[in-house]
Amino acid sequence: MERIDEICASFERQWQANEPPKIESLLTADLSSGERDVLLAELIVLEIDYRRRRSEMPTKQEYLERFPEDASVVNDALATAEPNSGGFQPPTVGRLAELFPSLEIIELIGAGGMGAVYKARQPGLDRLVALKVLPEELGRDVKFALRFTREARTLARLNHPNIVSVYEFGHVEETYYFLMEFVAGSTLRDVVRAGQLAPAHALAIVPHLCDALQYAHDKGVIHRDIKPENILLAADGTVKIADFGLSRILGSESQHDLLTGTHQVMGTPRYMAPEHLEGSRNIDHRADIYSLGVVFYEMLTGELPLGRFAVPSQIVDIDVRLDEVVLRTLEKEPQRRYQQASQIKSDVQSITSTTRATVAETVARETTPASQPSSPSLAEQELAGRLLLTRRQLMERVEKSLRPLFRGQIVQLLVGIALIVLGAYCWTQNTYVPHRLVCGLILHVYGVLVIAQSAMVCTHIRRVDYSKSVADIRGKLDKLQTRHLIAATLIGFVWWLMWIPVAVALGFDFVLHPNCLIPSLVVGIVGFAVSAGLFWNVVRSGNAAAESWRRKLGGKSISNAYLALEEIEQAQIQ
Repeated sequence: MERIDEICASFERQWQANEPPKIESLLTADLSSGERDVLLAELIVLEIDYRRRRSEMPTKQEYLERFPEDASVVNDALATAEPNSGGFQPPTVGRLAELFPSLEIIELIGAGGMGAVYKARQPGLDRLVALKVLPEELGRDVKFALRFTREARTLARLNHPNIVSVYEFGHVEETYYFLMEFVAGSTLRDVVRAGQLAPAHALAIVPHLCDALQYAHDKGVIHRDIKPENILLAADGTVKIADFGLSRILGSESQHDLLTGTHQVMGTPRYMAPEHLEGSRNIDHRADIYSLGVVFYEMLTGELPLGRFAVPSQIVDIDVRLDEVVLRTLEKEPQRRYQQASQIKSDVQSITSTTRATVAETVARETTPASQPSSPSLAEQELAGRLLLTRRQLMERVEKSLRPLFRGQIVQLLVGIALIVLGAYCWTQNTYVPHRLVCGLILHVYGVLVIAQSAMVCTHIRRVDYSKSVADIRGKLDKLQTRHLIAATLIGFVWWLMWIPVAVALGFDFVLHPNCLIPSLVVGIVGFAVSAGLFWNVVRSGNAAAESWRRKLGGKSISNAYLALEEIEQAQIQ
């Protein structure tokens, strides 16, 4: 195995040095029959890959003619795998704990066609890591074992701040794995789906993706599966691409399509370059550029460029020059696309720089002629990426702050239903008793008001769209606070006296005795007056403490939501 691996690695190095050797020259006589078959199959796959990168069109028939006595090996190497109907089932945390005793397996954080990823800890180094395990059926293929070792070595040598680092790789029993850098944050898919990605954020992210792709392409590594799920946004604003080269490790593109169909990788074909879809291995680094174009378009517009799609500037407010950049990455013919990822970065930064400079100059002329326009920097772009994640985390705090209020309103709704039932029971059973009829009707009507107030507050909580601007969210929060305060206060005014009909409905008629009723009414009226006085402090114009009283009476949930929103505003995040 090691010997065959070394021969394949040497074969690749010669191709990369533009000195391609003949396969026949490497099939030496000292190889056993089994070794020769495995080596020949791997060399054919590698040669076809490199030839197609040179725009050649090798065929199976050509290799059958070159190796007439090895037709079965050629057919096996270039065969289309049959789908495995079983599907991929991620191993349990307990099972992985047995396979990797040196790791503390914490939880499964994602699963798809190319395996499953778990959050784990290395106790010796006291660091969190991501453990990616591949489907077990792959480990039963000798050719896969060779390919895995050779390609994993290349991936482990990729050392770039925008690429997820590979710390270790190997296999335990039939489970092949990667031990990788753990990135705390979100996938680009999560952010796009939540509608929290503004065009400015997209323009900050793309240059980092270009840097990562250019670095990998210079090393001869093609990603082959660029999509939002494989782009990670760390909590500190760093952008990282995951799963570099994994498609090639998993074998031919027919095998990759098998995994896509069998193991639930959703949407991948929508990001594939046309040549990737049409030919099994007829792709080079320009396929990554096409996929980046699809991701770029989706980040800007929230849509995929399907069919006769509109240019980005027709959907969102961006510089029209960016249309040309996006459309050039999405050219069907590879030779008409950008040929290097670095060219995309250069054009995007050039456009955003001139746009920012023009805006700054215009503002300067309209205000103070002596003022100088500020020039954008890479630090500003990185800041935009960090602000995106900071905004998302703070917006989650706003949403989380309102959850207790929502749950409280559900409880209040149930109380309202109980009051209606109690009131209905009281008045329907005692229509001939005046005081019971009146108390029952009062409870019935009051229960309806309690339910209406709960439903109104819950509806307003659900209407808060956290992907909108901070000003829009503050407006929704102000409306929620005002309506909750008015409705809750008006209902609260009456609650001071409402316990009397409740007691009557429950059969405690003695509360109507003057010795009990008069003190109860006095307490109720005092409570009503105190509530009315507090409410007056809130609505009275010119009262400097009105906002403070609104926060106090509005409840802790709304108060905490305002605090989180103020943090976003102080950070100047929109």
